[in-house]
Amino acid sequence: MFRFRREPKLAPPPLEPKSQNADLKAIPPPPPPMARPPMHFRALAFRDIGKSIGDLLGKDYPTNGIKLETRSMTSNGVLFTVNGFRDAKSGAISGEMKTKYLDKANGVSFTESWSSNNVLSSTIELFNTLSPGLKLEFNGSFNPSNGNKGTKVTAEYRKNGLFSRCNIDLFKGPVVNSDFCINQRGLLIGAETAYNLRESKLIRYNLGVGYNTPEYSLALQAFEGFNTYTASYFHRVNEQVEAGTKATWNKSSAGPVNIEFGTRYILNRDAFVKAKIDMNGRLGLGYVQNLNNGVRVSVGGSFDTQRLGENVHKVGMNISFNQ
Repeated sequence: MFRFRREPKLAPPPLEPKSQNADLKAIPPPPPPMARPPMHFRALAFRDIGKSIGDLLGKDYPTNGIKLETRSMTSNGVLFTVNGFRDAKSGAISGEMKTKYLDKANGVSFTESWSSNNVLSSTIELFNTLSPGLKLEFNGSFNPSNGNKGTKVTAEYRKNGLFSRCNIDLFKGPVVNSDFCINQRGLLIGAETAYNLRESKLIRYNLGVGYNTPEYSLALQAFEGFNTYTASYFHRVNEQVEAGTKATWNKSSAGPVNIEFGTRYILNRDAFVKAKIDMNGRLGLGYVQNLNNGVRVSVGGSFDTQRLGENVHKVGMNISFNQ
């Protein structure tokens, strides 16, 4: 007779202790945040038409005096800003203190300021609270010295390449200011108007057309009721060099077309130099350096190359501390 040998049963392997992160591993990671839409799909304001050349020719040339600014933020999100300015021509000193609290969760911000001119100002902003893309702003100012006051209400809407804005100044006119801009694959078309309700009169209207790409931008604008025309071109040559030109013609003036040319050269990630010159021989130079601990220094000068021996040149400096 054959006997079958019974194999002994093996004990199951001990269970490993469950890791605290086991449940977390089972949960799929959240999707990556949505990337910011490219420039040719982004809703841009009317003032953004020709902004690249405007920044190239207008920013980082502190020639009117000396400015000092300090910005710091507390742990609960309150931003404090204090700035002072000394005018190079008159020697007058002015300043302002400002506080801003931003509640991103509820889409609201509060801003209060007090200037050396004794002007008190408060602003309340609401972001996407009533509708996605809608921003409401309420601003009020008061001068206790002379009793002057102002109140302005602004509504702004951005969505799918469309920007529109309207604000009313209740104590001036009242005047309704409005502007819009449409951005379709980099092609910008916009307008800006100001209407006096009391006089039932259109007191300002401007038009603009532009084309933006990551490498270059073009703009053609008409201001002051088709009295002043500007044409501009901006080119990002490479990662270090930017250049551009702007032509301005005023049809009520007998003078020639004023042409400005400017360029920026990036020395490194913390410093760059800028230069510009116009048809009248006015030369502008600027240098910006980011130092350690949020310190930024800007030095600029404006020189009349046709009167180098005269006391008509201007120099200035800005120093900002961001903590």
